[in-house]
Amino acid sequence: MKLNNTQLGNFINRIKLQKDAMPKYRKQIEFIKERLEAKINEDKHTGLRVSKYLLAGSWKKRTILRATGDHPIDIDLVLYVDGDEATASDMKKLHDFLVGYLEEIYPSKDISKDVDAEGNTKSIKITFTGTGLELDIVPVVALASPKDYVWQPARGGSDKKYITSVTKQLDFASTAKEKNPNYTSIVRALKWWRNYKELKPDDDNGGLSSFAIELIVAYLDTTHGLAGSIEEGIIRFFQAVSAQSFPVIKFAGAINTVPAYTSAVFIADPTNNENNAAKKVDADAWAEIRKQADDAFESLNIAQAKNYEGETVDEWKRVFGPSFNITES
Repeated sequence: MKLNNTQLGNFINRIKLQKDAMPKYRKQIEFIKERLEAKINEDKHTGLRVSKYLLAGSWKKRTILRATGDHPIDIDLVLYVDGDEATASDMKKLHDFLVGYLEEIYPSKDISKDVDAEGNTKSIKITFTGTGLELDIVPVVALASPKDYVWQPARGGSDKKYITSVTKQLDFASTAKEKNPNYTSIVRALKWWRNYKELKPDDDNGGLSSFAIELIVAYLDTTHGLAGSIEEGIIRFFQAVSAQSFPVIKFAGAINTVPAYTSAVFIADPTNNENNAAKKVDADAWAEIRKQADDAFESLNIAQAKNYEGETVDEWKRVFGPSFNITES
């Protein structure tokens, strides 16, 4: 039997960050913003300085999941750096500047730095005790042209920089939600599946990022029409990802064209078709993602053929784990 939006909505409500849990995170976020605004206003440096900030990621896009033991609440904090152009273009110096900057704002905090073998900073993170909130620091440097675009260091310690637009990425997510009222529910469910199947990327594994999931769902809405239900959107995603031939995903309105690439698939940044949101996904990683998506596609088709709710739910549990529940909480 098919599951309707009300039933699947009950599951989504269980896995998303609950409203009654949000105030404690909002309080810390407001504290972060107050500290940053005070620092920005008082900073009179003629060299490097942070000129503004943006909250981004799943918190801003409203696709965030509730925290679990392996998956805490994490928020991307984008810091716009300007001033000394020579230093701003040196990624090691840029990261070193930001570490010192954050230590001034949070003298009692241990600013976590992930570094490579040469001692270069790969990422910067602040973890708040109590709530477990993780703040991922994303430095960017504004470009004169195109308007609203920045260069951003590639994550993972690479010397590469890429051109993107943080604001346009957020606008893209907002438009996807406006066009399809089921968009955030579909994305949340798929992120939960990704986490349950341990397909999330890390420094050593090119898995399926939240950004890639969002882009695939939006691409399918654009190329195949809006998913008419949460169930349809979920099954359509699994069908697309499990296919032998996965399309090159690119977006109209984005600058540039898709370049030659060596990753298993290409999922373009909706603001710049040169950027691959799946650039770390090699053949082995994609083979595992395809395998799990194929199993999910088969299970959910079997679920639709079942006559009883209990049997249908059992198939969904194979895909989303034992916590899958469609009763009202």
